[in-house]
Formats: sequence, structure tokens, C-alpha cells
Amino acid sequence: MGVQRKAIFLGSILFLSLISSGCLALSIQREIMESWRSDPVYIDEDITVGWSETFETGTELDSVLYQNETNLIFDESVEDLVIQFTVRLPYSSTLEDIIGNETNEVRYVEARLWEPGAKQSGGDPFWEARANQDFQERKEFKVDFIQGTWVLEVEARGWGITTPVEQLSFHDSFDLYATITKPCVHFPESHGIDQEGELECTFLSELED
Repeated sequence: MGVQRKAIFLGSILFLSLISSGCLALSIQREIMESWRSDPVYIDEDITVGWSETFETGTELDSVLYQNETNLIFDESVEDLVIQFTVRLPYSSTLEDIIGNETNEVRYVEARLWEPGAKQSGGDPFWEARANQDFQERKEFKVDFIQGTWVLEVEARGWGITTPVEQLSFHDSFDLYATITKPCVHFPESHGIDQEGELECTFLSELED
């Protein structure tokens, strides 16, 4: 059907709906509006929590303590969990050779992810790692996750020294992120595009509530 014929047809239907009585008119209008709706788009949306920290101790001889924790909500729609953990401790292997395991107490990063209630009950973490030298790990999990509030936590000590001689400067640092993936629905009539050019959407679990 050509564009002009289609427009005439739709105009005729609208005219008939306007002169029809009550419920019949509303029904016809609703059917027309539904026919104009675009199909929803299903997207796998990521939710990420965590930190990127760089240490700076200045003129202090002691390492700096960093502690933090955050929550991540798991519901029945969570399909995937990815943990990315990177630690950078410059010259750590050299210092280890010189003064031994003492560096393990002043330069380290410990990370844990707890299932709901596990920490309070004295259980084991779902995932944990400790690094006192350069370290990198990426773990992906596809299991039946326990629903509820999970806790990601980190404890770290590090040095960061800036000197006039760039080659003598160094900074301990780490990146720790946990990402869950959930199905999300984009409705063209009600959602737009965000500042990063991604489709806005509503999580499927929110639509089912």
C-alpha cells in the first residue's frame, strides 16, 4: 500500500472512530495506536560497582591504609557476574628480595565479595584475592546467584612518592570492579538515548514487580 493510500486509509479509520459511539470508538483508537507502536528492544545491561585508587604518601614514611565497601543487589534476573582485579605495586619484587616478607604488611590489597548474610554468619567469601606484588585477575561466574544484597569490600596499604626526578617517583594503585548483567527493555515510545549514545531502558525485573 502506497504512502498516500495508507494515509487516506488511516484517516478514514480515525474518522469512523470519532463518529462511532463510546466503547467502540475507544477500542478502534486503541487498536490504531497499538499498530503504530514499535517493537521493544531487549538489551543486556551492565551494573558496575568498585574503585580505582592511587596512593600518595608524600613525605610520610608509613604506607597509607585504604578501606571501602559497597553493595550490589542481585535479583532473579541476574545472568552474569564479572570481577576485575588489578594491582600495581612498583618494585615490589625487588623490595621483597631485600627485606623479605615485611613488605606484605605495608603494601598489599585484599578484596572480597560476600553473598547475603555470609559475613555476618562467619561464612566464607564468594570470592577473595590478596596481592602483595603486581597482580591481575578477571573472573566470570554464571551460576544460580543467591538473591539479595551482596557486599564488595577492599582493604589495602600502599605508598605513593613524587620526586623531582620522575624516574624515582612511584605510586601503588589498584582497580577493583564487580559487574552484573541484567536483561533490560527499551521502549521506543518512552525511552530515549543517553549522553553516551546508549539506549535507555527499564530492567525486566522492575517491569515484573
